[in-house]
Order: sequence, then C-alpha cells, then structure tokens
Amino acid sequence: MDTRAVRAAIRLLLISICLGICLMWILLPTNTYKQKWKPVISKKVVSTYFGTQGTNILIWTFPAMFVAALGSFYLHLGKNLDENVSESNGKKNRLALWKRPMLVKGPLGIVSGIELGFFTMFIALLIWSLGTFLHNGLPTITPKLAASYGVKVWQAKLYDVALWIGLVGNICLAFLFYPVTRGSSVLPLLGLTSESSIKYHIWLGHITMALFTAHGLCYIIYWAAIGQIIEVIKGP
Repeated sequence: MDTRAVRAAIRLLLISICLGICLMWILLPTNTYKQKWKPVISKKVVSTYFGTQGTNILIWTFPAMFVAALGSFYLHLGKNLDENVSESNGKKNRLALWKRPMLVKGPLGIVSGIELGFFTMFIALLIWSLGTFLHNGLPTITPKLAASYGVKVWQAKLYDVALWIGLVGNICLAFLFYPVTRGSSVLPLLGLTSESSIKYHIWLGHITMALFTAHGLCYIIYWAAIGQIIEVIKGP
C-alpha cells in the first residue's frame, strides 16, 4: 500500500476530528449543547464502568487521545518518506509564509503566523464562551427566581457569573493538559515546535490563574453579601 496514500487518509481523518473538537468547544456554552446534545449523549454512554463521566470521556478525553495516537503513527510513516519530492514549490512557500515571524516585540516574544493564528482563535474561544454564558444565563435570573433562593437579583447574578468564569477557566485547564514536550505527537501536526509552545503553555497558565482568581473573588463577595462567609471558612 502506498505510504503517501495512507498518510493522506490519516491526515484527512485528523483534520475531521480536530474540526469536530473545535465544534464541540464552540457549542459547549450554548443551549443547543446543554439542552439537546448532552442529554441524548448521556443516555447512551452512561455505563457501569464510566458512570456519569462517560459523556466527558467520550467528548473531551477520547478524541484528544485518539489524535495523539494517530498522530504518532502518521509521523512514524513520514520519517523515511521524502515528502520534499512530492510537495510543490507553491505549497512549501505557503507553509514557509505561515512560519515566518509575524510579531517580534511583545510579551510573547517572536510569534509566527501559525502561532498567532492559534493564539487569536483561543482568545476568541474564551471570549465567545464567557459571552455566550452571560447572554444565555443572565436573562433567566428574575426577581422571582432570586427570591426562591433567598437572595437578591444581583447576588444571584454574581453567583452565576462566578460559576461561568470557572467554566471558562476549565477550558484553559483542558488545553494545559496537552503536552508540549519534544516527543509530543500533536505539536508537529499543527506546525508547532516544543520550544515555541512552552511560552504559550506558561501564558495559558497565567490566564488560568487570572480566571480562577476572578472566580474565587466573585464567590467571596457573594458569600460576604449574604452573610455566610464565616460558615464557608469554617467548613462543614
């Protein structure tokens, strides 16, 4: 079997899976996912072995592990394959253009076109997720609903905002678990290197800490407003 044909098929499969992962991240904060997709998936994947975590394993864990495993096989096939013969000059020039430094001065140092594209899309994902949570959730908090919990409207909104900030922080945590080591099988598939990815890993950690700090501060303000901060500190 032609090695190039196998690699082309694997590449197409990897692209499809990655697009599916991106689609799920985009749909995560929407009502379509929470009210339609997730309940249907949960009914089919909840089992004795995985329990209620079966949905999360299927949607978030398995695709990433499958991409890593398939990526290793893809890179292994390409070790002894001279792709320079089959690649056209135009294709190589386009790839080289994306790898050229786009930003030289800044907090991230030297940034290539590929890195800038991924970084921009990730920040857009965080903004989209938080904005969607706020847009869909805040209008549902009414005086009647807040009164049923014994709090004011702004307190109920603050509580939910703290929760949503934490959920956005979980997105950062998920991406932090992607390895940036030299032996990573995921980074070469995306045109990234271990050296260039380490700085983004660090900055991703900073963003995560900022989000969870805001998450915690909102809860502290909420507990102080309802007079339960002492009970929370003491614990059960």
